[in-house]
Amino acid sequence: MRRTQQHIKAFLYLLLVSQLAYSSPLFAGDEFIIKSASTNLKGTVYFLNMVSEIELPGYITAAFEQGFDIPLSMEVEVYNTKRFWLDKEIVYIKQQYRLKYHPMLDAVSILNVNAGRRFYYASLSEALSAVSVILGYPLLDDNNLVKNKTYRVRLRFGIDALELPIPLKSSSLWQNNWGLVSDWYQWEVTP
Repeated sequence: MRRTQQHIKAFLYLLLVSQLAYSSPLFAGDEFIIKSASTNLKGTVYFLNMVSEIELPGYITAAFEQGFDIPLSMEVEVYNTKRFWLDKEIVYIKQQYRLKYHPMLDAVSILNVNAGRRFYYASLSEALSAVSVILGYPLLDDNNLVKNKTYRVRLRFGIDALELPIPLKSSSLWQNNWGLVSDWYQWEVTP
């Protein structure tokens, strides 16, 4: 009985230490960083521009090279802030991409899931460079906003853990961090 309690205490201690080490900033990576994001009005449409930096960890690159698709997503929210109540969401967009390696072609493709278009690149780094810069993405119509009122826009980009292939989902429960996303990048828009 006493030996069992010692084993349980040792297990809980190791579990606590591993959780602290795993969540520690010393071990946290900056795999997805949004360097800049902005909107500009052309006619009556606001267009989104984003520049990010992507550095995939080795375990994700290894899974990709073994044939697993890597789902990426860009989430954008536009909302107006209320002083004494909950913020009201005006627009929510989830733009999805899927990175895929084609060994027969020795090429990498990015599928724009929302538009159904696929683009091919010579390497993973070339594909990541392409998807890390988004210019002129139509975000919302100016007619949906009240003039002279300030709205907040926030954006994040990363791996869409909900869309991972099933073998990677099961391994993500106890190995590696597959839910890599950038911090929210925020700015204001006043029509």
